[in-house]
Amino acid sequence: MPVHYVHHPQPTIDIGPHVFPVEKYGILCERIRSEVGVEDARWHEAGPVERADLERVHSTAYVDDLMNARISAATMRSELPVREDVISGFLAMAGGAITTARLALEHGVGFHVGGGLHHAFADHAEGFCYVNDVAVAIARMRYEGRVGRVLVVDVDVHQGNGTAAIFADDPETFTYSIHQENNYPIKERSDLDRGLPDRIEDEAYLALLAEDLDRIDAHFEPDLVWYLAGVDPYERDQLGGLWLTAEGLRRRDAFVLERYAGRGLPIAISLAGGYAPSPQETAELHMGTVRVAEELV
Repeated sequence: MPVHYVHHPQPTIDIGPHVFPVEKYGILCERIRSEVGVEDARWHEAGPVERADLERVHSTAYVDDLMNARISAATMRSELPVREDVISGFLAMAGGAITTARLALEHGVGFHVGGGLHHAFADHAEGFCYVNDVAVAIARMRYEGRVGRVLVVDVDVHQGNGTAAIFADDPETFTYSIHQENNYPIKERSDLDRGLPDRIEDEAYLALLAEDLDRIDAHFEPDLVWYLAGVDPYERDQLGGLWLTAEGLRRRDAFVLERYAGRGLPIAISLAGGYAPSPQETAELHMGTVRVAEELV
């Protein structure tokens, strides 16, 4: 299952001094090129996102706010600058997610060097997320008749509250979130939530993850698996309170990806969160996911 990567022509979004390390996208792209040696045939530029794609998931009023870079109650909840260039960068993430989904369905694994904006709701931004790129991509694939049942496996330290809310009444999408319970955000109800205690370490975490995925697999067979591979459960993360080591994150990624690749299921991967003390350290953790994915080939 060769991994096909999706990148953005301008990977860094200027949000000014901020805990969100947007620099990690550019760093990661360069490291994938230099260290993994991905040939051009497996390296794809993010495609466009159309207004119709956004409105399959987001409300018309909210899309209007985004398209006009309008300061409103809905956009201000992003905790990001409400500027056209910033919003355009995040809208491009939705285009990248659509491209990632197509590549996953065509080649086995699509890896988006970006995305995983799981806090965005249908009618407002939240938590550094202007648009729910994964939901937009799933909706587009269904519009094209390319996918039915989708399993979203979200291992970011923060619950994917926007994704849970968007798909709350959708029996064709199973949302699973394993996260730190005593942390942002206000929780929505996923199809299966695993709220973890503070400072949980590798072995306990991996045992609970295995238990949950076994439970899901017993009654839900997807056409596509979307893996939000957040690295913020890391023990040094600035916005997390779990104690996974870098090796624990690698074992987590291997456990998830090998499980579904071994069954021949298409897998779309998004970076999601990561707030290590430096963008370089955050990128190194994401490189762990890249290396695991490459081992699937």
